[in-house]
Amino acid sequence: MTMRTKHSPNFNERAGGVAPTVLILHYTGTKTAQDAEDVYMDTNPPKQKSPGPVSPHYMIDYDGTVTQFVAEDKRAWHAGASWWDGRDDINSHSIGIEIVNPGINYGYVDFTQAQMDALHVLVQGILSRNPIPAHYVLGHSDIAPTRKPDPGEKLDWAWLAARGIGLWPQPDQRDYDLGDIFLGNAADLHRALTEYGYDPRLKLDELIPAFQRHFQPDAFVDPARRGRSDRELAARLHWLLRMKNTAAKAPTP
Repeated sequence: MTMRTKHSPNFNERAGGVAPTVLILHYTGTKTAQDAEDVYMDTNPPKQKSPGPVSPHYMIDYDGTVTQFVAEDKRAWHAGASWWDGRDDINSHSIGIEIVNPGINYGYVDFTQAQMDALHVLVQGILSRNPIPAHYVLGHSDIAPTRKPDPGEKLDWAWLAARGIGLWPQPDQRDYDLGDIFLGNAADLHRALTEYGYDPRLKLDELIPAFQRHFQPDAFVDPARRGRSDRELAARLHWLLRMKNTAAKAPTP
C-alpha cells in the first residue's frame, strides 16, 4: 500500500477529546481523485463546485494509493449532518475514509480490487489503534440516509467482513423465525432498525433503502425490491441485532 500525506486545513479538535469509535466509508463522488483532493485542500477549481469545507482522514485512489489528509486524533469534516445510535456529532466520534469513485452523479463504477486491498490494509491498521466495534463500521448512507447514498451498493461489505472489517449478516433459521416479528407491522420494523442504530426521527421508507445499500445490496439493485421490506431483510436485521447485543455484553479487554 502506497501512502502519502497532505495537510488539509479543514479539521479541528474532537469534542470533549473523545477517541474515535466509529468508522465511516464514503465515495468521493468526483470525476477524478484530483478533484476530490482540491476540495479537501480548499484549492478546488471552479469546474468542481465544493459543498463547503470538507475533509476525510484518508482517501483511496483507483490504484490503491492512500492519501492522509487529517491525523486520526483530529476531527475531520466528512460526515455532515448525521446521526447514529444516539450520536449526532459523528465527526467527533469517527474516522472517515473516502474511496475515489464518480458516484451516482458522474457514473457510479465498481470499486477496483486495488482499492479494496488498500482499504483492507488501511482499516486493519485503524482498528488496531482505535476502539471501533464491528457494528460501528458504517457507510455514509447509514448515518445520513436522506442525504447521502455513498459508498453505495457496489462496495463489497461481505468481502470486508470476511477479513474482519465490519459485519455481514449470516442469518440462521432462528433469525428468519424471529425476524418475522419485525414484519408484523411497520412500527416493529422501524423500532428494530433504530435499535440497530438508524436515526429514529426518519421514516421507515427512508431507512429501508439505507439498510439495503449496506446489508442487502442485491435487493437494492432490483427495482421491484428496492425500498421494500421482506423476510430476508428482517432475518439479516435480526442477526445484526444479535451481534450488536452480544458485543455489548462481552467483557472489556
